[in-house]
Amino acid sequence: MCRLLIQIIVVIGILGSSLVNNVAAQTNIKFLNDWRWEGQSAPLLLANKSYFQAEKLNVTLTPGTGSGATVAKVASGEFDMGLGDFSSLIEHAAKNPGTAPPVAVYMVYERTPSSLFIRKASGADRPQQLAGKKLGAPPFDGGRKLWPAFAQLAQTGEVKWENVDAAKREEMFANGQLDGITGFYFTTMLNIEKQGMSGSAYAVYPFHELGLRVYGNAILVNPKFLADNPKAVASFVKAYHAALKATLGNTREAVKTVKQMDANADEQFEWRRARLAFDTFVNTPTAQETGLGFIDMKRVQSNIDLVTSAYKLANKPQATAIARTDFVPAK
Repeated sequence: MCRLLIQIIVVIGILGSSLVNNVAAQTNIKFLNDWRWEGQSAPLLLANKSYFQAEKLNVTLTPGTGSGATVAKVASGEFDMGLGDFSSLIEHAAKNPGTAPPVAVYMVYERTPSSLFIRKASGADRPQQLAGKKLGAPPFDGGRKLWPAFAQLAQTGEVKWENVDAAKREEMFANGQLDGITGFYFTTMLNIEKQGMSGSAYAVYPFHELGLRVYGNAILVNPKFLADNPKAVASFVKAYHAALKATLGNTREAVKTVKQMDANADEQFEWRRARLAFDTFVNTPTAQETGLGFIDMKRVQSNIDLVTSAYKLANKPQATAIARTDFVPAK
């Protein structure tokens, strides 16, 4: 009896030790999303459902307040990783030359989703007719910040900008308080629809259609976390990449994770939002040629040149300081 009891204790000890080791082997990652939980967040939420665990990652997800704000919070170390705007990353690195910036390791949006929306009732339906018109967006909006570069390409002339709350932007546009707005194509378009405004009542111009080849949101990593945990970062990217492919293959199923995160989400509505995001800005012809997540360092440099000029920044960050290609999975 004593011998049996000893054997049981030994087995329990081994199992307990194994459990402790498995928990200890997990890497904790604090991840900040670019925005609240919507259809385009499905790959991240799907990855958190099973893919991250398979890679021994314990990821804590937090909804964001804007893709530009994510950059600052990852840079400060408040979050280890996040989904942030690449132009905002360039701006942050240029304004903080003495501090190591976050590093982009996976390009989610091959094109910037920033777009211009124009009310036809304003008397304009093309960018060239905007001179003197009133446009609105939050100061941190990516499209507004890129406006100098877009305006030069589109020959918009001088416009009048009004600072507006992100939650009120589409409402003010729909009721005629603003002649135009900038915003993310797939979010702003559907938010306008929620305001009861018909798609025939406005014109929309994604920035990339007028030749502004700027990267959109990327997976960013705090530089210290990257230096200390390169294997965990590689595992995160691997898991996200697999979840993104699964989402593209069956978007309707993946979007169920949004509903699980937010009980008030309209599944059909978020499926539409996801398809607009993925088909236009993620799974683009370029991404299909190079592979999802691919980072072209020559293009990174051209983005640096464009953004520093548009934002009138005094410094230019080094391309290798803000982006790395070695974490992107093979095509």
